[in-house]
Amino acid sequence: MATDNDIYVQQCARDTLDPYGIFLWKKKHTNNVDIITSTCILKTSIAPSTSEVFLQIYNRNSGNWETLDSDNVTAADTEFTLNGVQSSNLSYYYDGSFWVCRRIYQKAQT
Repeated sequence: MATDNDIYVQQCARDTLDPYGIFLWKKKHTNNVDIITSTCILKTSIAPSTSEVFLQIYNRNSGNWETLDSDNVTAADTEFTLNGVQSSNLSYYYDGSFWVCRRIYQKAQT
């Protein structure tokens, strides 16, 4: 993930028993009625065409992660952007202090 085109945080699967790459973050909002938008700029180090990358948001009502956007990148060293908007049942996604949890999720290639 990057804040610009030059700085990335490397993320890889932890081990063979838990082969998933996850980058989790929270963002504080000022209320629980604003539409939630999420944009992430990512870059592949290998070609993950068989391993889809997901932008997900946490639904506090169901206790599940929901996919906002996904992508399969076909070439190594390729930048791509995931965009997501959540505009319905917004109270399901905000906690009591107006925090929203999001994650980038990718199953590791085998």
